[in-house]
Amino acid sequence: MLICMKPTSKQIDALHGRISRAFAKDGRSLADLGRQAGVHPSQVGRIVAGDFKTYSANVVQICTVLGVKVPRLTPDATMEVEWDRAHASMRRIWDETPEGAAVIRRMLDAIADLQAVGPAARQRASRPKEGLG
Repeated sequence: MLICMKPTSKQIDALHGRISRAFAKDGRSLADLGRQAGVHPSQVGRIVAGDFKTYSANVVQICTVLGVKVPRLTPDATMEVEWDRAHASMRRIWDETPEGAAVIRRMLDAIADLQAVGPAARQRASRPKEGLG
């Protein structure tokens, strides 16, 4: 099981370099790569550009299609306990269907995408729109 963990900036830079080289050598468009990996082309572009902070499912899918090995990160003891808690929470909301698993995965990917945007953009997005109400 792959846990979405935060690698160091050095690890991200190294993976980004391997992804970029593989993408340039591969010759597929972002859209083609996205279709093959099951990842939206805008996310493919972000990943190929090195704009990621975790080894998310989307990053792993892109790497898999490009034949790039994703380094394994070793969680510390605290991370293992927190992962166990997160896993238990996901099991409580999962209805044990493939569709239910897909919904949970999409929800987690959306959260990861929000985290990648950064706090300033999240604050702007959460502000009420003027003139509405």
